[in-house]
Amino acid sequence: MRSWVNRVADATFVAVAAAAGAVAVAASLHDDGLVLGGSACGGGGNAQRCTPIARQLSLVEISPRAWSFVAGGVLCILLAAAALVLRRRTDVRLGIAIATLAVAFVGLVQVERIDALLGPEDGSTWGRSLKDWGPVLSPGLADLRQDALRRYEGTRTEPGGPLYDREQILPSFFAHVQDGWRVLRGSVIVLFFVALFETARRLIRRPTLAVTTTATVGLVVWAIVLARAVPCLDDGECWEDLATIFAVVLAGIWWAAYGAGVLLGRLVERLRTPRT
Repeated sequence: MRSWVNRVADATFVAVAAAAGAVAVAASLHDDGLVLGGSACGGGGNAQRCTPIARQLSLVEISPRAWSFVAGGVLCILLAAAALVLRRRTDVRLGIAIATLAVAFVGLVQVERIDALLGPEDGSTWGRSLKDWGPVLSPGLADLRQDALRRYEGTRTEPGGPLYDREQILPSFFAHVQDGWRVLRGSVIVLFFVALFETARRLIRRPTLAVTTTATVGLVVWAIVLARAVPCLDDGECWEDLATIFAVVLAGIWWAAYGAGVLLGRLVERLRTPRT
């Protein structure tokens, strides 16, 4: 008979996989994904006049590539349903856990790559070329620029004011986070750790060791993904290795504490065992 811990873990995995899949679909389609924008200006010096431009879009409106989040969400829902139906098939459940982990990892890499490009939050813009905004954001930014050029080029910034300059119409952009993106990113991160724990506990079959493995391996992998997603500064300084090193050190401390706890538990058990 399975313990209540296993039953709770099984139910949690199914619930989180289904919920994360539903959230990924909804967040990708909802219109509060991201706000893209910049400004259109004309003139120069004290005579310069600018008009702010901003457009709130769903992820799938920004780029067709965002449909991969919808597909991944649907796949997670199907995997959760399969896990529920086949809950007594241990071998199949392991395969489902690994498949869910793979989907979650791919999603984690994608959301962190996009998230690293978002901003700035101070109201200014990033001076990046369109290709440097990545394959997901650049199509939406290109469409925004084309619409702005059609609307503003050759017109005046205000009655009697300077004409809008083509070179000053969205020369740079910002991409601000909205609730849809926050929810999507959070659900992917949660699903990654839950799927990793489900895989670990089915391979290791020791809850405490599975928790330690999930926390340490998950932390290091997440740190590596974050480090590889953050672009280097213009002056060439890159600090991505520091996050990875910190995660590895923290994981080592966790494993040391776990090993010490195991040894202490065995020592206490021996002391309590009566000698014959």
